[in-house]
This record gives sequence, structure tokens and C-alpha cells, in this order.
Amino acid sequence: MTLSIPIDDRIRTLVDAGSTHLAGHAFVSPTLNERRMKYATRNASLMASGVDADDKPTDEETGVKFRLNQTGNIFYSTTSDILQDDTKKLFDSVTVLFAAMTKALADKGKSLFDYDAWSSMIGKSGYFVEVQKFERNLVIEKNSLTIDTQIVQQLIPGLVSGNSLLIATSVLNAINGEYKSEKMTDSTKLGHLLFICEELFGSPSITVRLFFATKLSHAAITASPCHKTATSKIEQSQQANTFLFVSPETIAKFAGQFSETPDAFTDLIARLSGYIES
Repeated sequence: MTLSIPIDDRIRTLVDAGSTHLAGHAFVSPTLNERRMKYATRNASLMASGVDADDKPTDEETGVKFRLNQTGNIFYSTTSDILQDDTKKLFDSVTVLFAAMTKALADKGKSLFDYDAWSSMIGKSGYFVEVQKFERNLVIEKNSLTIDTQIVQQLIPGLVSGNSLLIATSVLNAINGEYKSEKMTDSTKLGHLLFICEELFGSPSITVRLFFATKLSHAAITASPCHKTATSKIEQSQQANTFLFVSPETIAKFAGQFSETPDAFTDLIARLSGYIES
């Protein structure tokens, strides 16, 4: 489907982020991860039962492909080369919704890293429900990879090298630059919104994470240039609010609706903008 609404090309342009074997991949979605484990168990049972070589499952050959959009806000992990129509509509709706949210931020003069603005839109829009708090202890080794690379690889497994990694690390460096602004206090909370779009053999899932940090909580990291290696080992707790779409089927209608009626996209931007405090 080609969206006729005006969307920043960086939002809908995807960059290859590599791949991995399904057997060793953990989906963010608990539902998809459970299905993956059941699939692996079934395959192991079939192989142990002595099926013919031509009929043996090829779980170890099944790949999970990763992609990241150019703004670093939409991450995809999929097993199918061609997505089913319902899955494509759902993933298209993420592009539409994120584009509207970023335009609402711009209209209010807000930064893409404004945690309070993101939280307000997410909480008041009615499209999301918070399901859990995400927390991970990041370990930054000294004299190893650069700080930004180590952080990205621990928060988004699959981004190992290439342009996708450069996109993700540039986001971290931009956040680090925000903290150096004179208007930032030790308690100013910055956020980064990440849509995680996953698909396993035709079954889609979308998880939304709003990562957040303050200059005080991340003092050890913000004190060092992110593009440099650490001179000493750093341990840092990283938290995020985690959300799911309230009604994926309803959300999935976004792409078609706005493609046919671009004015509806303008109305959505105005509504989202109204949720943001000036």
C-alpha cells in the first residue's frame, strides 16, 4: 500500500539491520516468544523421532531479519520475506501514527526527546495500554567497543554493525548532546520512543517502549563522550515504560483510512498536539 499522506521519508525508509537464526532469537513479545519455543520443541521432537531427511524441519535455517527506520524509532524483526496483508496494514499504521506524533511535537515546539510530551500523547490518546516496566542493567566494558555501541547492542539485540547501528548510535549521541544544553537540569527527563514490530510466521505483534533517563541518573555515561571507549567499567540501570496497542485491529485501519482521506491525518495531528502541554 502506498500512503498518500505527507510523511518524512526518514520515517518510512528502512535500513537492513542483519539477521539471526530463529532458534537463538528472543522476541520482545511474550506471546511470540512462547510460540517460538513451542515451534522449536516440536521440531526437536520430530527430529528425535527419526523422520526422513527430506522431511526434517529446518528451524536452525529459519532466519529472523532485522530492519530499522532512519530516525531510529521503528525496529522490525520478521521471519517472512513477504508480510501478510493484515500484518502489513498493522505495521503501516505504526508509520502513520509515529509520523503524526512527531508532527504534533514539532507543532508544539517540542524535541523528539521530550519525555513528558511523549508520555502525555501516549497516555491520553487511548491507543496504548501500559503493560510493564522494562529495566536492564547495562554493563559498559572498558577499552572495548564505544560506549554508544555497547548500549545499543544490549538494548536492541540484532544491531551489530552497519548503517542501522550508526542510526541507533547517532540517537544516543543526540541525547547526550541534549544533556549538555544550558537549559537542562540534573532532573530533566529525556525519552526515546521505540516501536518494536515483530512477526513470526504470519503472527504480528507491536511493543512500544519509552526509554527515559536524567543527567543525574546517567551521570556516569553522560560524563563521557558516547562515541569514545570507556576508560573504566560502567554499570548503568536503564528503564523504559512498555506499552501495547489497545486494539491492534482498529489501529491497523489507520493506513488505509489516511491514504484515502488525508484530512483525517491532519485531524489526528491536531488531536495529538492537544494532548501536549505548552
